[in-house]
Amino acid sequence: MKKIDSTVENYPFESNDFRHYFQNLYRDRGIKAFYQFLNRPLRRSFSRSLIKKYAPVGLGLEVGVGERTIAPTDRTILSDGFAEHGVGQSIARAYFKGDDTPFEDETLSFVLSEHVLEHIPNPIKSLKEWIRILKVGGKLIIFLPHKERTNDCHRSVTSLEHLISDYEKDVSINDDTHFQDWWENVVEKGLMPEHYKHIPKDELISTGSVHHHVWTEKEIIELFEYLGLKVLFYDPKVYDRRDSFAVIAEKTS
Repeated sequence: MKKIDSTVENYPFESNDFRHYFQNLYRDRGIKAFYQFLNRPLRRSFSRSLIKKYAPVGLGLEVGVGERTIAPTDRTILSDGFAEHGVGQSIARAYFKGDDTPFEDETLSFVLSEHVLEHIPNPIKSLKEWIRILKVGGKLIIFLPHKERTNDCHRSVTSLEHLISDYEKDVSINDDTHFQDWWENVVEKGLMPEHYKHIPKDELISTGSVHHHVWTEKEIIELFEYLGLKVLFYDPKVYDRRDSFAVIAEKTS
């Protein structure tokens, strides 16, 4: 049984979600933030509506929040495993790895993760941890890059069998099994993300800058069902983040 870390137990929630989102957008984009904010459909309205629909109440956790969040900040703990992502600072206020969270069993109503799971060498290990801390009836809300609409378009999808093998081998957070594939089919094809270009090659794994795995919604649905989750919703397109797909599942037991 894991105890909640005192810094998480006393977590300073943000009561004004609107202000919090815009402050971080302005910090990142400067004056361009006004244009971007006004021209996006109400601050990722489609994505936020999914959270509101499937997790309307209760305390939640966002894993790997990065520079901005679509979570309801008055009831979501914003966590990260890294203080920096590419060229930006994480807005997290609690830091721990996604496969070792400081919560007791069945304490949270939802876990949210956006473009994080593909950076984790052992996804099943992390997912089992997120399922552990969810209450029965709690929701797992996942947004991921779609293979066909990202710089992973030249790579093959990761099979469930491969993920099970990684879990059984207990591969570490610094596993480099997929690095060469990522390097050849992303970097050498001129598709290296701009915000990672300044990172030395030998530090890309340790900084969490590599996509270890590649998916569409079909593979994630299969993975969730394998883990005993009930899939409630999926969409191959996230209409306010075009490179993404979404899958939402429920812990039933």
